[in-house]
Formats: sequence, structure tokens, C-alpha cells
Amino acid sequence: MTARRANLATILVLLSATAFAAPPSVPTPDLSGATVICYHIVEGPSAPRMLISRSAFRQHLQYLEMTGYNVIPLQHLYEYVMGKRASLPKNAVVLTFDDGWRSTYTEAFPELQKRKFPFTVFVYPKIIGQTANALTWKQIREMSDAGVDIQSHSLSHPYLTRRRHGSFNDTEYALWVQHELVESKRLLEKETGKTVSFLAYPYGDYDEKLTKAVAQAGYSAALTCDFGRVRRGSDPLRMRRFVIDDRMDFAAFRHYLGATPMQLADVTPAPTKPLDAGVTVISAKIPGYQQLDPKSVGMALLSLGSAIPYTYDPRSGSITLVLRDALDSMKARYHRAVVWGTDMKTGKRVEASWLLKFPTPPAPPAPPATTTPAAASTAAHVTVAAHGGTQK
Repeated sequence: MTARRANLATILVLLSATAFAAPPSVPTPDLSGATVICYHIVEGPSAPRMLISRSAFRQHLQYLEMTGYNVIPLQHLYEYVMGKRASLPKNAVVLTFDDGWRSTYTEAFPELQKRKFPFTVFVYPKIIGQTANALTWKQIREMSDAGVDIQSHSLSHPYLTRRRHGSFNDTEYALWVQHELVESKRLLEKETGKTVSFLAYPYGDYDEKLTKAVAQAGYSAALTCDFGRVRRGSDPLRMRRFVIDDRMDFAAFRHYLGATPMQLADVTPAPTKPLDAGVTVISAKIPGYQQLDPKSVGMALLSLGSAIPYTYDPRSGSITLVLRDALDSMKARYHRAVVWGTDMKTGKRVEASWLLKFPTPPAPPAPPATTTPAAASTAAHVTVAAHGGTQK
């Protein structure tokens, strides 16, 4: 085997085996309809499994923004499910946040507003103002006035199904569950001045009796924690969601959204190898380019935070991204490149990703020391030790 073929084989193995390392238990996604994503806490106090770091959250948003996904309002998805909306954009995603944590306002709200991404917050009113880590009504009203969709997560976030409340008789249970559903709806509508039509089941816990109670309480739709996409004709009271937790790595996140592995060849620069200073071109070749819709093929460097132009040749499968002025803003050492497209036969999204390692920028030179005439005179007779501390 020639050295060039050996290098090509190495790159293909690396990209197919490690750049898209989804867990073996992940199911093959259904690509029709839309995926609803459920977050809880972003860079907040520690919480079992429900915490995601600020950097991971921003990486998710950069990926959605730059690689061909379309973030849509939950209302649009509901209308599509009910047959009131003819279609959804390709790669449709709905963003939701559960409970009412302060980080929804301090961390998520600014990032989503900056990108003009619509999102829904499912709030249970009993949490509001009860802890420093919870939202306040003022923050909820501010988000609502800015167009954020505020919906219900019950009144106090209990398990709502009948089997969880054996001490109640049927009448007591019916009255209790209606209070949890109706009072939450009433309070949220009072504070926001807007209709509350959707519920997220606390803990994702629901059954047939509860779905009927939800409809009787005036809700049009309810969301579960069951994995899967929401499609036309789905039960509006059992809409599925993809729940993010602290075990979710970036490869699994992309796979759950519907991407399957793509192979690349002739990758430049090679994955994980340090780049030479002054490198401005990132390129690759797609061996199976004939199977892809040429209009669907794209390339991005996620860490830049904004898209830069790329060129794709559908006659050869070559794709190239030229950094140029973007080099000035690349302060991090590692940057993730993504190439994607749509398989014309299956309609599935295919994708490859690899890390680029940039050289460590040289430290700026220390400013020259300056002395006043008086200090210079003193320095001739006194030796002064340099201090290493910093002033707080």
C-alpha cells in the first residue's frame, strides 16, 4: 500500500469510528416532523443529570444555527400535528425549558434572543421566587413580553398519575389533579396576560386517565419525556421530547437530532494534528457525493459562532472553507469542523465532524518599563524586588 493510500485509509477509519461515536443503544431516528429538545438548567447549581454546562449549551446552539437546522415555535409544531399547518421547514427543532430555573433567564434567554430562536418555558408556579436559583415573576413577564412562550408544568411539580396517589379515592384524586392543572394555567395567564395551552408532564409521568384530565382542564397539547420525533397525526396529548442531561455528549446530541455518519477523504488539515501557522484553508472530499443532494451540502467551523463562506463542487465532492479574516477571532486552540448533506434516496441527514488544533498564539510582549526622574534617581541607590501578586 502506498503512503498516500495508507493516510487515506487512516483518515476514513478515524472519521467513521471516532468523529461520530454515538452510543450503540441509540435508535435510528425518524426524520419526519420535528424534534422537541428539553433542557432544564444551564450552568447553574448542581442537579442530578439535569445540568448542562454553558459551553455545551452554546455549542448546541451554534450547531443548530450553522448547520442547516430550523428552530420553530412549539405552536407551529402543534398546528402541523393537527393538520392546520401544511408543512414544517426541513430539520425542524423546537426548544423547551422545564421547571422555572433562573438560568433560563440569565443563560438561555440572552443566547436565544441573540439568535432569534423561539423557545417555550414550562413553569410550575410554586417554584417562583422560592429560591435564589428560581425565576421571579418579573423575569417571567419580561421574557413573555419579549415573545418567549410561557406554558404550564403543573402547579407544584408532583407526579400526576393516579397510581402515584394511592391514599386518594377517585373523587379526591380528580379534584386534586384538576387543581394542579387549572390553578397553574390560571396563575400563568394572570401574570403573562397570554393564553396557556400546553402542559409538560412533571417527570414525564402520564397515563390515559391523566391525558383526559389534561384535556378537561383546557389544555390543547401535552409533552412527555418519551424519546422520538413529533409527526403529523401524533397524539397532541403525548408529544415526544428529547431530554438533555449531563451524560449527553456532542456526538450523541447530533445523532439524536437525526444525523448519521458520513465518510470524508483528503481532509486538510488532518484531524487533531497541529496546524502550521498561517493555514487559512480547511477542505475535504466526500467519497459518496453522488448520493447527496448538492443543494444540501454544507460546511462550518462551529467555534467561530457565525457562518463563513464555503465552496462545494458537486462534480467532484470537494468542499472548501477559507478562513481569511476569521483567523483574527480564533483565540481557542481547538475548533470543530462539520460537513453535512442529505442523502437523496433516504432523505436522511449525513454528517462528519473533526477537531482542528491551532497553534498556541505567542504571548504579547511585556510593555517596556517606565520610570519617573525621581524614581530613576532612587533606583540608582536602592534595589527593588519585583512583586508577583495581583491587586483584587
